[in-house]
Amino acid sequence: MPATRQQFAALVVAAAVLLSSGGCWQDERLPAADLSAAESDQPFSLFLGEELGQIDYAQLKVRNKCLAGEGYPQNLNIMLGEPRNPFRHLRITESSFGPASEAEARRIGFGRDSLSAPPSVVSSDPSYDDAYDRCTAEAWRALSDDSQDVYYAYFELGNKLSEPLMPLIDEGMGSQWPQTLLSCLASKGHGPRDEAAFLKSPNPALFDVPVGTDAAAGLDFWEPKRMPGTIEIGPAVPASEYRAGPAESRLAVAWFQCRRDTGMAREQLRVAVEVQRDLIEKNEHLFVELNPKVIDLAKQSADLIGAA
Repeated sequence: MPATRQQFAALVVAAAVLLSSGGCWQDERLPAADLSAAESDQPFSLFLGEELGQIDYAQLKVRNKCLAGEGYPQNLNIMLGEPRNPFRHLRITESSFGPASEAEARRIGFGRDSLSAPPSVVSSDPSYDDAYDRCTAEAWRALSDDSQDVYYAYFELGNKLSEPLMPLIDEGMGSQWPQTLLSCLASKGHGPRDEAAFLKSPNPALFDVPVGTDAAAGLDFWEPKRMPGTIEIGPAVPASEYRAGPAESRLAVAWFQCRRDTGMAREQLRVAVEVQRDLIEKNEHLFVELNPKVIDLAKQSADLIGAA
């Protein structure tokens, strides 16, 4: 049966375990990987997130058409209309660290807007589950014999870049920046309830101001009935804009001003470039091995999307 969004991360981990016991892929027909992007001001542009999203979309479209052909049109009817990069957050900009302007800080505070999400499909029908497994295997084979392995290996590479990124940037900023930020905020009339906790981990929630996280929080709460023999379709989650309250807005504007005026925002971007380059260097063998394969699969995916 299809995975929920909560289950997908576990599937990726499981796939990585399976891949670790396999061999690597060698194909002399593929071009050598171009690693020059690692020296740009956007080193992670070397990671092909858009292409990965296209590969995923192609196999989903082929799988869902296969399911519809077996009498189960639900997935085809509710799927997104275009590919989506699953690693959009790897493009590091000012917005990666908070609002990029006073106007944005005033509107969004410490929250974030959310993208739309398609409805969930939950199966309690063994016949559907069998068809789902068959169609999934067929969809990956439509790309290539090793497309699924390449996809999950590259997804795991994305995780290897994502997980340590922000902690390493914080570490690279040095131990003085929380005190610098605290002093600046204090000069603007904002003090945390626990300075020691703030200096250990600067967190706007320590200012006793209601702060948000995600505009879609709570909107995707849905409990299927899971009656045997049924296939249930949950509600879609619309795109949402976060709107901060007055107290959150004031703190967020002061936070933005302090990051800008102390040079912290500029320094974070500088450190971020160094951290990205270090992470690329540590994983260079994976980029060399996988980037040409992802590019090749993305071209095949474009053909499949057009034909499906």
